[in-house]
Amino acid sequence: MDFLHVHGLLIKQPNLLMSLLEMTNLDTWHPDICQLQKLKSYQSLNISDKEKIIHVTKGVLLQQVNNPEICKMNVNAIWSTNDIIFHNVFQQNQYEYLAIGDVEIELFDARSVLDEISKEPFFPDFLIDYNKRQQEEFFQFSYMLTKNIRERVLDVMKRFSKKLPDGYLVPKRVNSLLLAKCCQATPATVKKALDDLKHEKTIVKKEQNLFIQE
Repeated sequence: MDFLHVHGLLIKQPNLLMSLLEMTNLDTWHPDICQLQKLKSYQSLNISDKEKIIHVTKGVLLQQVNNPEICKMNVNAIWSTNDIIFHNVFQQNQYEYLAIGDVEIELFDARSVLDEISKEPFFPDFLIDYNKRQQEEFFQFSYMLTKNIRERVLDVMKRFSKKLPDGYLVPKRVNSLLLAKCCQATPATVKKALDDLKHEKTIVKKEQNLFIQE
């Protein structure tokens, strides 16, 4: 696979790290390189300040950052299946991760992985593409806070939902407590927004789940 081929893939597939690893001689099955973990719903993944690369192979992870000044854990990003997260690799942040539903991850030693793939000529393109996506995720949450609570609730619900031709099917685990955490609002405020959205039929019941109509 030459440089131009890889560069084209980077545009189409932001989470290219796993494909890159397959092209190296790194033993990704070695326990010092990669560990497989399963998290149950609402179980935390706490890896302190270690440099890790997290590959979400199943489920959804909330990336949270502790704000000791207000004694609150704020959601910083939502990562789902096939997403790659660089934990404390480029900057030191005390992030924690919370499983939403059952989650499976591959936890890589960042130094070993980056040292190996840095030998490849397309490595700078991978980093540029990854950092761009990290920034987009951060600004998406920052921009969300400029919206009113009803728009926030709809945006976050769609992130967790299955897209159908006529709208979004919301899983049962998406409740007012989870939405409050992601929208950085109180559960009471979120519940009122949900009631208003149901009243105007933006959100309806479908197959025993909530459904957001397009």
